[in-house]
Amino acid sequence: MKSVAKKNLSFASSPDNADGLQLKITFDEDTKTAFGDYTCPEKYQGLPDQIHPGIISTILDEIMVKINEAMNFETTTGELTIRFLQPAKVNEPLHLRGWFVKKNKKIIENRAEIENEIGKIVARGKGKYIEAED
Repeated sequence: MKSVAKKNLSFASSPDNADGLQLKITFDEDTKTAFGDYTCPEKYQGLPDQIHPGIISTILDEIMVKINEAMNFETTTGELTIRFLQPAKVNEPLHLRGWFVKKNKKIIENRAEIENEIGKIVARGKGKYIEAED
């Protein structure tokens, strides 16, 4: 029986998911760093004019997942630690950044942060990702 390729409908980054964030993240192989920019619409707010913390967590996770994909690690999220440093506002340009930290056996560790348009870090994330079995 032939398997059918499934369409990528990732909430965080698929351009085919009209309800998703549609993040665009690029990866620099030399520095093992991911970058992107994002302006969050009001539909993802929590408190008035603030991005919902769950959306912030999703963005940080996706940055770190994209690092893994770019480095050809097939992973699933094992652990996320998020620090919310100040509110991130809807309709405000945000700068996304993440970097590879290390790989031990089947565990990959990455870091990520989100910066607002005046250069203040609004949130930081640490992630541990479990590499798929062969």
